[in-house]
Amino acid sequence: MTRTTLPWFETLTDSVFALGAAARETRTAHRAAQAAVAQYDLDRVRLLDGEITVPGRFSPSRPHDRAVMGIGKALQKGRDRMERLYTDAALSYAYGTAWAILRVLDGQEPPRVELGLTAEGGLSIPAELAPIPPVITSLERWCDSAKFDKARERWWECDSAGEYADSLSDQDYLADHEATEMHQAYAEARGLADAAYAYGVLAESALHFALLGARARYTHP
Repeated sequence: MTRTTLPWFETLTDSVFALGAAARETRTAHRAAQAAVAQYDLDRVRLLDGEITVPGRFSPSRPHDRAVMGIGKALQKGRDRMERLYTDAALSYAYGTAWAILRVLDGQEPPRVELGLTAEGGLSIPAELAPIPPVITSLERWCDSAKFDKARERWWECDSAGEYADSLSDQDYLADHEATEMHQAYAEARGLADAAYAYGVLAESALHFALLGARARYTHP
C-alpha cells in the first residue's frame, strides 16, 4: 500500500503527527535558546576588569564586557526568533488538530489538515475556531475528556491575558495599578505556546478516539 492508496484517516493522522513533530522541534529549540541566553545573563557572568586602548577613542575598552554583551544580544535575538517559531508551530498543532476532530465528528473524511497562511507566512486561524476552539461535547466517553477541557481552559486564560494586556498597552495613560495589571497579564500570556502545545497533545489523542468508528468500518465493512 502506498501513500496514495492509504485510507483517509491514516493520512489525516499523519498530517496531525507532522504538526506535532514541528511543535516539538521548535519547543526544544526554544528551550535551548532560553538556556543559552541565561548562560550569558550579566548577573551570572563575572566580567573581567582588563582593558585595551582603542586608537581614536577617549576611553579604554573592556573586551570581555563587549564580548559577553554582544553574545547576549545575539542570543536574545535568536531566542525571540525561536519563540515566534514555537508559538506558530504550537498554535498550528492545536488549531489544526481541533479542526480535524470537528470534521471527523461531523462525518467528513478529510485526507489531511487544512490550515491557511497569512501574507507574512504565519498561521491564519480558521474563523470557526477563533479565538480558541470551542468545547467539543462529543468526547464525553473518552477517558481524557476532562484533561482536554482543562487544557482548553488554560489556553483560554493565556489568550485572554494577552488580549487584556494589549488593550491596556493601547491606552494613552495607565494608572499604577493598571500598569501592574498589564505586566502581570503579559507574564500570563507568555504561557500561550506551552498551553496550545499541551492542548494539541491531548487533541491528537482525542482525534484517535474520534476515528475509532471510521477505522472499524474500514476493517469490517
